[in-house]
Amino acid sequence: MSNLHQTDMELGQDDQVSRILCPSGLARQMFALIIGINDYSEFKPLKCCVKDAGSVSRYLVGAGVSQDHITELYNEKATRAAIINGLQRLADDDRIKKDDAILIFYAGHGSQMQAPSDWDTDGQKVQALIPFDAKTLGSDGRSIEVIPDRTFGILLDKIAEKKGDNITVILDCCHSTSGTRDDEEDLTARSIDEEDLPPLSSNVDKDICESDSGGRASIIPAGFAHKSLRSHVVLAACEASEKAWEEDGHGNFTRAILSVLEAAMTNQLTYVELMQSLGEIKRQHPQCEGINRNRAVFNSALAGASRGMTRVEVKETGALLLHAGLIQGVTQGALFEVYQHHLMGDFNPCLGILEVTSIIESTSTLGSIGALPGLRNPAYARQIRVGRDQELMVYVSPALQKIFESNSKWQTQFLSQNSDLGARPILDKNQANLSLDLSPDGRVTFCIHNPVVNQNGMTILPSTTETDADAVLDVLSSAAAWNWHLSRTNPKGPWSDQLKIEMYRVKQDFMHCDQYGQPMISKEGENLNKSGLVDIVADPTQLYGYRIVNDTDSDLHPYLFYFDASMLSIMPYYLGSVPSSAKVDISLPRRGQLSIGYGTSGRVPFAYMLEDGQNFDLGLIKLFVTDTPVDFGLLEQESPFEEGGRGNVRGIKVGRAMKSIQWDTKIMILAQHNELPDPIHSAEQIESESASPPAKAGLKTPASPSPSIPPTKVASIQAVSNRKYDLWVVFPLALALSCIPFIAFYLSTRS
Repeated sequence: MSNLHQTDMELGQDDQVSRILCPSGLARQMFALIIGINDYSEFKPLKCCVKDAGSVSRYLVGAGVSQDHITELYNEKATRAAIINGLQRLADDDRIKKDDAILIFYAGHGSQMQAPSDWDTDGQKVQALIPFDAKTLGSDGRSIEVIPDRTFGILLDKIAEKKGDNITVILDCCHSTSGTRDDEEDLTARSIDEEDLPPLSSNVDKDICESDSGGRASIIPAGFAHKSLRSHVVLAACEASEKAWEEDGHGNFTRAILSVLEAAMTNQLTYVELMQSLGEIKRQHPQCEGINRNRAVFNSALAGASRGMTRVEVKETGALLLHAGLIQGVTQGALFEVYQHHLMGDFNPCLGILEVTSIIESTSTLGSIGALPGLRNPAYARQIRVGRDQELMVYVSPALQKIFESNSKWQTQFLSQNSDLGARPILDKNQANLSLDLSPDGRVTFCIHNPVVNQNGMTILPSTTETDADAVLDVLSSAAAWNWHLSRTNPKGPWSDQLKIEMYRVKQDFMHCDQYGQPMISKEGENLNKSGLVDIVADPTQLYGYRIVNDTDSDLHPYLFYFDASMLSIMPYYLGSVPSSAKVDISLPRRGQLSIGYGTSGRVPFAYMLEDGQNFDLGLIKLFVTDTPVDFGLLEQESPFEEGGRGNVRGIKVGRAMKSIQWDTKIMILAQHNELPDPIHSAEQIESESASPPAKAGLKTPASPSPSIPPTKVASIQAVSNRKYDLWVVFPLALALSCIPFIAFYLSTRS
């Protein structure tokens, strides 16, 4: 590529174009594998795949990518062996440095098919790419197989392990097999029916599988750092049940992608925004998946979209429609900063602050556009203050008040009536959601007053901060968002009793690989979540997975989060895909189920650990479900106690407000111990208390009577800690009781 350290005066026109892809100073190179197949040996031909692939290649060259960084496989050159070799070469190419951009583009036929009987896919079909020579006879006299998603995923993960996770995959194909030609003669679908393909063998690509080895509280298990959709971002032409169409000389998806990329500065464009900019595509709804989908396109070095950014639609009437509403936790009176773009930086200053004036399930209305002349569509907003009814009630001890009484930030951001912190000081400790005090060693301690948390063994947070106003304010901001999102429910929720969160121990089956590069992950044993409360011994080597069961008659979209009570963080466990419009794959069909962390879910299993010196931790697994796709990805919150973590009230973006959205929630408590306690209390109590609508619009929860652990929990913890002393009583008693039958027998024989 061009030398990006040159000055602007030294750059030619071509280099100016390259800066769109790689901004000055980053010096990022880009490499690509471009695959296009029109003519198949055994299947009907396509018309535009090679042309699409060539267009992508020309786009890259025009943007400054060196031609020798691009590998192109067209028609007869795109054999199964050549495609696999091309992916392997990306992992082994010494020219590619860590975090260089890598693009893999495929245009051709796709399919989905039954998995071999010994693959644990939880009943789901396997998706596949169709190489040029699929179904022909190989040198061994056997039919050449398709490239299943598990093989493709393994190869992608190998690239990520060596070159980093700055990998973009664009798939202009489809996997729907309900026919391949439309009634309209000029429309052709890029898919092959399953019955026309050779069946997958259980040991397909076994050599590739066998060569693959390899935070805190909820962690990525060892060896899984790049697995699944952590290693790459996928842009797919359509949802699983649809077809990818080509017409007028191009695939509709590739045409739309290139039209946006050629018109935009990609360093100011995230993958999510790219998808939202595609517009309507005839008969298909592109999807975006991947942990890093909020990054800038092709660039992992740039900061991604701010987690607090939510899309704002500028209406012709002058109204500003915020694409978040009641379902995302927005309430009347909340304040939002408004920006033109959703990437933070000097080029994107705050244009003003507006208040939520009206709200429905999926959208809210902000103040008049007259306050922000020149705002273009779309714009973005970041919540800076929750509504007054959502505020966290905070008690501060007199000793701590004295330390902060002269601090200007403390005065303006916490004590002031105009504070945008989302937390309000109160004088009655019994009414507080959070109380602050000063420890003997001069650090700030935090005591949480939330019934669900307190009744399950946690009151005082294990983390503390220095007596620094900024650090404490960060904790208050995080606590406000954490408490609100944990506590809120839908009083009219129609499905809670028909939803289940199941938890399983899972294991690696080293005899088989899954499609994301690990030995097959399968569940073992029974569902651990019998009552809504699961007690486990925290062990980072023990893997777990979850299954969401939908016993309703509605197709649902699930979003699963882990609320860390110790760290006040919110970690997404499952978010689904981001649609280009309102339609998205149904991941939790009516009377169906979704596995997360095992099977074909594409997510890594979960493991839990305690910090050194920590004997107990508490996490809450919260499920949100909707009947309309919503992007909950921006609910994620880092811990304010960790370096780089900062508590902000998080906004959430939705697909498109077309109708009133039905939604509901479900909670499972996960208690993590050094050793298991006795049973604590019934799940019915947990469910009723977690689902009870708290005071003031669902936020405020009454404080526990005292900042101590509730008696039920104290008893169980003491039972664990005093177990060694109980043996001196229990053992002699048990021994004496065991002797009774022998004594009775002896007496009977004497008589």
